[in-house]
Amino acid sequence: MKRVRNFSALLLTFTMVLAACSNSTSNVKNTTTGSKGETKKSEWAERVGLYKTETADELYQKAKKEGKVTVYSTSGRINDVEKTFEKKYPGIQVETFDLKSNAIMDKVIREQDAGIFNADLILTKEVGGGIEEELVKKGRVFKYLPTDIAEKIYEPWRSKSIAFVPYLEFRTLFYNTEQNKTPPLSNWWDLTTPEWKNRVLMVDPLQSPAQMDMFVAFVANSDDMAKAYKEKFGKDIVLNGTKNAGYEFLQQFYKNVILVKSSTDGQDAVGKASPNKPAPVFIGVSGDIRKMAQNNLKADIVWDLKPKLSVVDEGLLFVANQAPHPNAAKLLMRWMAGEADGKGEGTVPFSEVGSWMTRSDLPTKNAKKINEINVWQYDSEKFYPIYQDVVNFWIKNQ
Repeated sequence: MKRVRNFSALLLTFTMVLAACSNSTSNVKNTTTGSKGETKKSEWAERVGLYKTETADELYQKAKKEGKVTVYSTSGRINDVEKTFEKKYPGIQVETFDLKSNAIMDKVIREQDAGIFNADLILTKEVGGGIEEELVKKGRVFKYLPTDIAEKIYEPWRSKSIAFVPYLEFRTLFYNTEQNKTPPLSNWWDLTTPEWKNRVLMVDPLQSPAQMDMFVAFVANSDDMAKAYKEKFGKDIVLNGTKNAGYEFLQQFYKNVILVKSSTDGQDAVGKASPNKPAPVFIGVSGDIRKMAQNNLKADIVWDLKPKLSVVDEGLLFVANQAPHPNAAKLLMRWMAGEADGKGEGTVPFSEVGSWMTRSDLPTKNAKKINEINVWQYDSEKFYPIYQDVVNFWIKNQ
């Protein structure tokens, strides 16, 4: 009987996860990565075929003997993938665990340090660079990207990513299109001005690693933020007790923010704005645009923002170290990638408005193509050392 488990526990803090890492005595013996995108050979990974390309038919014959594949996933869309995969490949059961990104990181670390290897595939998002630093570099997870699929993937996700990235989203700014024929702002620094006092809505970033990562991107790319400040105000930025222009932005920005309980509240506030007062803006995930359209809300993304629209929020798909069903894991990964010809139904749940596939041979439902979005790439080496400092800075300003 299939067991599908849902975990809705409170979001673990990044500090707790790091404490678990520092206090653990790892049983993991494999070293996997050097510089970003480069993979050092692991004996286990080589033995189970993570560095070679096999056809779906070859993998299916092996996977049928394994009988199942276990997935830890941050995305509920894995349940749609499960249905099509089990139909295509009868005899292989998909077991899914629904977890937050930092809960996945914590669970993998604790299990593997205890010598427990339950997961086969892991679909997650970054957590302040912790996924790369604590899972990838310590050999807890592996990138698997066979050549017949890799050749269809856009750069930089083909050769420079730490994982196979089936899709990406990003945190972004939404505005009301009924009151505004064009976006009412064009620079992140606009949100620090008196005009936007109490008109900037967002969910508490302490409950969202992706939202906090966007703030970390402002700090990590402080030179860009300083240039954007000068573009907006016509003068060089003066810091008010902060370390750089990114922190200065957060300090000023926070004074205008109202935290909402849920993304639905933010969507409704922007898309159903009263005609009697100026509409607010809402910072949410790009996929919110799909939900807003479904609910006939009058909103759109502010596509052109200085210095950048946002930082990419990538779906990261890994094979877990010592995966008990490695062939089923590879087969499911190929299915989620669309197979070599791009026609596999495993891509369908991720090919939606507000979500961008990294395959160059698949059409997009979005107004802009993936290579037309002006975003920062995720840089774990910059983000990881400053993530907790940004969290602490945000708490201090509350």
